[in-house]
Amino acid sequence: MIKDFKLLPVTAKSYPFQTAVHKCNFAARGYIEDEYLMSGTANVYTEDEHHTPTAIFENAPYATRVLVRRPAEAAAFSGNVVVEILNASAMMDIDRMWVNSWQYFMRNGDIYVGISSKGHVVGALKKFDAVRYADVCWDNPMPEREAPEGARGGPFGHLAEFESGLFWDMFVDLAKLLRGDSQMNPIAGYGNRSVTATGWSQSGSYITRMVKSFPGNFDGYLAAGCGAGLAPINAYEPPAEPFFSRGVPKGGVMGAPEPYININTESENRPSNWLGDFDQPDFKFRTYQIPGSSHDSHYSLIEYYEGQLAKDVTKIYGFELGYEGVDGEPMDFPFEPIFNAAFRNLYVWVREGVPAPHAPPIETEVVAKEFADPFGAQLRNRTDALGNAKGGIRSPALDYPTGVYTSFSKKADGSIIPMFGKVQPFSAEKLKSLYGDIANYERLVTKGTDEMIASGFLLAEDKERYIKLIVDKAKSRGL
Repeated sequence: MIKDFKLLPVTAKSYPFQTAVHKCNFAARGYIEDEYLMSGTANVYTEDEHHTPTAIFENAPYATRVLVRRPAEAAAFSGNVVVEILNASAMMDIDRMWVNSWQYFMRNGDIYVGISSKGHVVGALKKFDAVRYADVCWDNPMPEREAPEGARGGPFGHLAEFESGLFWDMFVDLAKLLRGDSQMNPIAGYGNRSVTATGWSQSGSYITRMVKSFPGNFDGYLAAGCGAGLAPINAYEPPAEPFFSRGVPKGGVMGAPEPYININTESENRPSNWLGDFDQPDFKFRTYQIPGSSHDSHYSLIEYYEGQLAKDVTKIYGFELGYEGVDGEPMDFPFEPIFNAAFRNLYVWVREGVPAPHAPPIETEVVAKEFADPFGAQLRNRTDALGNAKGGIRSPALDYPTGVYTSFSKKADGSIIPMFGKVQPFSAEKLKSLYGDIANYERLVTKGTDEMIASGFLLAEDKERYIKLIVDKAKSRGL
């Protein structure tokens, strides 16, 4: 239950961690950003073999942060509310879905809401601004429990002082608040609205958990950079294998009664191993796979984090986000506009009942264990004569490439960076042999862009910018 939704004021010295106000030029775009401390009580749950939750502790107190980015004028609101489960894999809040599609959200008049997803980020928030975030609280209400054997590592690492399982009631209650007209609701005056959930990577497993254990609270879902695994239901139980009733098989399958889209880069399409799209009335799903891309990219970890945002991250970590690879240039495939189209497709599916277009998967082949990818999947993406992946959502950036795109890279010590891919640019001579001159290349890219728009995977509003991104990259490489 939410008991308070308190505005955290912005001053010259105190502002939200990862504020987007200056980076995204809110003033010129007619947007405002507010941050709130949402506090109340939440249960801690366990689950049965069908992922049905049962409370093992009731009404534990909590306080967490919520970011709200919205049109300053209610008349500019699109009717779409996007709620992002902020990614916590780096032990700090990352608004990755905002990073990917902020230009579309603001152009479209969407309301964006971001919520912290676990106690693992509390230390970073308080290191950033101890006064502003003094009351943030994810305290473990059952510290007497025995810690998991080996204390899980990775994105679901166990920290005994926090209870990540408090999140489920937080998220359900936030969805209910955003739908209603309570005085606590910061968007109560914005009229009719649909509320969709989104999340990147680890946060995608949170969406799976919501669909399987806490269904019916959102109008649609868009997850990305993830598979069908479920986030642990509490801090002391391991992640569960996905289970699907009604005859739908286990494994790389996802879907819900509400429209559901999952986007994968080449970093995740092999271990995800989706079994296809579904159009059952109570099980809707689309898998969108983007060849030539990787989990992290030049834009998402370098270009977006410039200026004050980079300084804010450095304040916590002591170093800037960057590319550590030595065997190529950081992945620069322009996949962000594809996310814009995916959100549009989701909105139309939710609000108008028009199913999202299907997309072919990236083509894969089985390989021997010794040739497994960095995640251990014994699948390899098939490549064309130029070395790039076949299948998936086609883009002129890949159909007329200016380099070879790989979803992982290597450090100087030879170790693999599985999530931050690379591009090995073609020489100017090779580009000229492939495309002739820049004028012909632009004609090819324009044709391919028009085909993307016709197939539903690029917005007409993004056409000019998308062509320029691709053509400018060819120019910079000598064409």
